Amino acid sequence: MKITLLKSFLLLGAFVCFGLAKAQTVSGTVSDANGPLPGASVVVKGTTNGTQTDFDGNYTINDVAADAAIVFSYIGFSSQEIAVNGQTTINVVLQEDANELDEVVVVGYGTTTKRSTVGAVESVKAEEFNKGVIVNPQQLIQGKTAGVQISTTSGEPGAAVNVRVRGTASVRSNNNPLFVVDGVPLNGANTSAATGGGSDPNTGGGSDIGSSGSLDPLSFLNPNDIASIDILQDAASTAIYGSRGANGVVLITTKSGTSGRDVLEFSSTFSVGYIGNRPEVLSREQFLDAQNIISGGTFVDGGFNTDTYDEIFRTSFTQNYNIAYGGGGENGNYRISMGYQDQEGEVEDSTFDRLTARFNATQRFFDNKLKLSTQATISNIESQRPPITNNPNARGDLLSASIGFDPTQPLTGSGTRDQGFIGGFFQPSNERRNPLALLELTRATSSTLRALINVSAQYRITDNLTINTLVGLDKSTSSAASAESRNFAANGTLDNGRANLDEIDLTNTTWESYLNYNKEFGDDVLDVVLGHSYQEFVNEAITLRAFNFETIDLFQMINNIAGAQQFAANTSLERDELQSFFFRTNYSLNNKFNFSGTVRIDGSSRFGENNQYGTFGAFGASWALDQEEWFPEFFDTFKLRANWGVTGNQEGLGSNQFSSRQRIGVGNQNDPGAIGDVAFDEPDLQWEENEQLSIGVDYGILDNRISGSVNYFKRTTSQFLLQVNSAQPAPQPFVFANVDGDIVNEGVEFTINAIPVQTEDFSWDLNFNITYTDNILENYVGPEIDAGQINGPGLSRAFSQRLANNQPLFSFFTRDWQGLDENGGNIFGSEGAQIFIGESALPDFSLGFTNNFSFKNWDLSLFFNGQFGQSIYNNTRNAFSTIPNLSQGRNVFADTLPLVGVENPFNPQSVSSRFVEDGSFLRLQNVTLGHNFNVGEDSAFSSLRLFLNAQNLFVITDYSGQDPEISTDRTLNNLPSLGIDLTSYPRPTTFSLGVNASF
Repeated sequence: MKITLLKSFLLLGAFVCFGLAKAQTVSGTVSDANGPLPGASVVVKGTTNGTQTDFDGNYTINDVAADAAIVFSYIGFSSQEIAVNGQTTINVVLQEDANELDEVVVVGYGTTTKRSTVGAVESVKAEEFNKGVIVNPQQLIQGKTAGVQISTTSGEPGAAVNVRVRGTASVRSNNNPLFVVDGVPLNGANTSAATGGGSDPNTGGGSDIGSSGSLDPLSFLNPNDIASIDILQDAASTAIYGSRGANGVVLITTKSGTSGRDVLEFSSTFSVGYIGNRPEVLSREQFLDAQNIISGGTFVDGGFNTDTYDEIFRTSFTQNYNIAYGGGGENGNYRISMGYQDQEGEVEDSTFDRLTARFNATQRFFDNKLKLSTQATISNIESQRPPITNNPNARGDLLSASIGFDPTQPLTGSGTRDQGFIGGFFQPSNERRNPLALLELTRATSSTLRALINVSAQYRITDNLTINTLVGLDKSTSSAASAESRNFAANGTLDNGRANLDEIDLTNTTWESYLNYNKEFGDDVLDVVLGHSYQEFVNEAITLRAFNFETIDLFQMINNIAGAQQFAANTSLERDELQSFFFRTNYSLNNKFNFSGTVRIDGSSRFGENNQYGTFGAFGASWALDQEEWFPEFFDTFKLRANWGVTGNQEGLGSNQFSSRQRIGVGNQNDPGAIGDVAFDEPDLQWEENEQLSIGVDYGILDNRISGSVNYFKRTTSQFLLQVNSAQPAPQPFVFANVDGDIVNEGVEFTINAIPVQTEDFSWDLNFNITYTDNILENYVGPEIDAGQINGPGLSRAFSQRLANNQPLFSFFTRDWQGLDENGGNIFGSEGAQIFIGESALPDFSLGFTNNFSFKNWDLSLFFNGQFGQSIYNNTRNAFSTIPNLSQGRNVFADTLPLVGVENPFNPQSVSSRFVEDGSFLRLQNVTLGHNFNVGEDSAFSSLRLFLNAQNLFVITDYSGQDPEISTDRTLNNLPSLGIDLTSYPRPTTFSLGVNASF
């Protein structure tokens, strides 16, 4: 009996010890050929014991028997089953399964897959990016996704880029989406100080030349550091970002190191650019013939043959170098990179130099329960800006001076002032601008230093619950300096000289914390996010104006400004705060149905106490019909999506517009700065609301070799924020208010991805996307407001657009030009009054078309983009290329020649439909031919690629200007403009040779 009892205890003890010995913890990394896979499923076979990989593809699973098997799976990849056999670390590389392929997308505060989303989310990976001379991230994805319209405002290096997600939904200046870099929402304000400007010492007005626009705020990012860009388009996707996501959200994820593999990467490109479509002006002979007809043979020939374009345009050269090193071990990874871009513009005195450094690192502790991460970018941009401005007066800037200069006169000479020479340049009057004098006697530079740093921590409380916190700092300091020599013939500058110094400092701090609960229940998955966000925005500015210099040394004027005799200055400080609470729940049922609901409460210091907080949200659902047994097997993928939501918007409002404020202006040396009203009491100022309905279908056939989506959307902005002029007499001239009215954007998006050919040696894949958008302002009861300022001789107080009910935004409001009468005068309809002419600057259709071909180690990519249905007001032609310009001794475009002797030389060049043109275009934007070399095991290279790239090879358009994809900022009455071309910096054609290598 005792022996039997002892045997029983020994048997029980052995069983317990055996069980303890066999129960263990297993961890590792799940990845694919390109790197870590976040969200992969890791489950002990035959049990409910499982987990998901984190953002870096890492997992930890407890209570695993030594003889168990673990199943690794991920949508779009073949599952793998691996026996544990006592292992504590198991790393897995999953292989893509074409029949199950599903794209991973980054969403707010997490990742998901295209199959699981209920909203419209598009993802563009690094291998799909546009190639060539790329300055900012937006250019990487231009034309790649439906519903996203991306256009550069000019061809200047680093120029601002406009991004519109599903139309234009606000009447204020900022319609760009929210950009989030590695989890840090960026400040949407301009980060570079504008060059030029300043006060005229006699009139107190702006600079005689005007001021240049700011550079693109995202140009501080090195495109080579970006791994993917995800675009959240509808309410279900953007609601988690609340008011900041009203115009869409663009999530930028930078590259990180890969655990278990150290990689050294190097890339370089050398580019040559030129202006391939110079607007032709009259030659010397044509100019003299025209002048003799107009003047009756009295015009005086200066005796020279001057080509101003040869003086201002040049062939440009650009160099770009990038080096990166990354790797990692079992518990972390890192990547460090540096980049340098030295870019010349195609206009003289135009450069863009950028130096960037970036560091990404992740480390895990305590059996992978705690993960610490940091991402840091620092960038310095040095830019020289030519005198091409957004707001030149009637005398014009560099480009208009190049158009109008008399080709029979010299640019330089040693004559006296009585002979028209000042400082060695032919400048007969302030009205006749010499383009070479503009280049040599003015100077404008800017410098922007920006740092984006974040530190985050994630702690896994349980297998299903994690807590995350992130602290971010986005800090930029920008200075701009400009000078005009006393030898430059311009009002307020000649015999005086002037210099301007401007500095802006932006500090954006972010602290976000959130809980994430993710639990699988068989085939069902519950995912919940609950969090808090706080952001503070501080904007400081310093302005200094200096007048009356003895020196003509532009460098000394800027760097020893004490040499001036008169000064004016000002400073400013603005501070805004945004606090938010957010909640999102996603539930996936039977791998067929997905449901999502989001609520976000935003509080902003830009509103008074009455309406400081707003509550917004969205809900949506999707149904994967391809998972139903009764659904036709013809479809590999067929998912219905629908969602609805409301977000707030405060972008473009500015700081503290709800309380009465006054400021003293800069002034000038003759008069002190005057006190002016900035804002008035409006305690009921509240959030602008953006309501959006979205219905879509994702489809795939022929083993998903043909796939894509179709989306319908209706986006309505109500109670929109607007600066309204008060009807006089009134105690205040204007007020910011919520105006009754609805801005409606309604449209359809269509995308198709196809692989027409796929063999062992040759493949061809294509992407085509097109978007139709209809925009209109409805139920508007506010005043009609003039917009779209037009500049030029005889065009004082002129405008070309108007905000009004039942009209699209940016509608052209001009005289109806019907031709010339027998005396060469204008014929206008509607008795010469300005009317709506049925044209808008907004395109009806935008498209992108990409074809990729590969044959063995060779590959070829062609990318077309286009916009159709929009109109452009050719302010350049209206101001500087008319018969009255010729009659005043100025040169004009060559296509004006047929009007000589037909149009009256004194015919007023009023704002009219004569200068409104069709801006539709189709452009071959990008062509890349590349070769990947075979590298052996003994080679120093792990990969090597050479490529040739061409950008902007041709454009098909009826527009008579230099380029139809252009827009000069002509803000009037606090309303932005679109589709106005005023001496815009021309867009170049560029050829590049590049190399990518890894070791």
